[in-house]
This record gives sequence, structure tokens and C-alpha cells, in this order.
Amino acid sequence: MRAMPLLAALALTGATAALAGPAEAAGGYKVKVTCTVPANQPERQLAPNSCFNYLPDGTQTFTAKVTNSSGKAVAGAVVQWNDNASNAAFRSGNNPCVTARNGTCSDEIVVTRPKASQKITVTATSNGASGTGYLGFHSSGR
Repeated sequence: MRAMPLLAALALTGATAALAGPAEAAGGYKVKVTCTVPANQPERQLAPNSCFNYLPDGTQTFTAKVTNSSGKAVAGAVVQWNDNASNAAFRSGNNPCVTARNGTCSDEIVVTRPKASQKITVTATSNGASGTGYLGFHSSGR
């Protein structure tokens, strides 16, 4: 919003100018979402971005990695977490989160009364780019 006074001044003088966008345009970022489970429970890891919890476990940590168009980690990027479930929410203290030097930040989704076969889609968005992860639930551990 800092450009608004400049635009007003340009309008009054009849001058024109091209305003530069952010250092990295939306297409310049890539967001990759992952989730991890304890090593002693490998059956819960379906894919790098898809985790599986057994009821009644209703929490899962997701991590977003933000990289630029050159594939380098972006430090200081703001990541907003969202999900598609009415019975879930990300912990507000980490949403949004800001990436560290390695380009990552994490948050934990908490699902109230998860249901067997429920599948939640998780989205991490930074500077217009998004990545997706998934969390599923099953009624039995075996």
C-alpha cells in the first residue's frame, strides 16, 4: 500500500510510471508440503505429503518449504495454512508461519473428533504459490 501516495502524486502531475512487483513474483515461488510420522510407525507415511492417523489421533504436523525460481530456499517468506475440514484448524500461534533460513516452517493441524475414512486437504500458500498435503484417518492400527 506504500505505492498509493506515489500513484496519487503521479495522477496529479499527469506523469506515468511502471510500479515494480515484489522481488519474486507469484510464479517465482514454489511451495512443497510434507508431513512426517515417527520412524517407528512407517505405515502411517503414505507419501511425503500424505500422512495417515489412526483414530482417535487428531493431530499432525505439516511443513512447507518455499523455494524461488532458482530452487533456492526462501527465508522470511510468510506461509498461510488452510484446510478443507469443518472439524479441523491449524494452531493459531503458527498460522501464518515465517520460513527459516532453510525455507521451511511448520504448523500442526488439530482435528476435533476425526472420523474413520475422513480425508483432509491441507494447503500452504506463500506469495501466491501453493502446495498441498493430505491427512487421512483409519479406525484401526492393524
